[in-house]
Amino acid sequence: MHEFYQMPLFVKLKVKNIEKSKVWYKNVLDFHSVFDFPDDKGTVSMTHLRGEKYQDLMLIKDEKVNASSSVIINLFSHNIHNIYQSALENKTSIIQEPTVTPWNAKELTIKDPDGYIFTITESIDSNKSFDCVIENVKGKFDRNRT
Repeated sequence: MHEFYQMPLFVKLKVKNIEKSKVWYKNVLDFHSVFDFPDDKGTVSMTHLRGEKYQDLMLIKDEKVNASSSVIINLFSHNIHNIYQSALENKTSIIQEPTVTPWNAKELTIKDPDGYIFTITESIDSNKSFDCVIENVKGKFDRNRT
């Protein structure tokens, strides 16, 4: 049974093929269906998917999909390696392979079947303080300016 809660933020994505997208989100990002909403003909026109708590997406069927590179959806993961392997197995477009960043994260950037861009982020050292991470980032950028 799914937990129901007020979602403080969620993303709605227009997709051409809801069933194909549902399979991709399950196989690659391990998202599961919370509910499907049928149109007046009984065809699924919207689906609510969830990864971990507060990782909610609404997929809305639309023939005209215009995914933009102006928005990148960031998703936290505890196991970026599994997502990367699933992305490879599902022939996902990989924009950036898992890469360690100065901000204490490993990041993977991929595209879903409709062209939406996701950056998957995994914490490297969860014991590092925010101030320590910020100092490291500042140090990297300061060195690059000289």
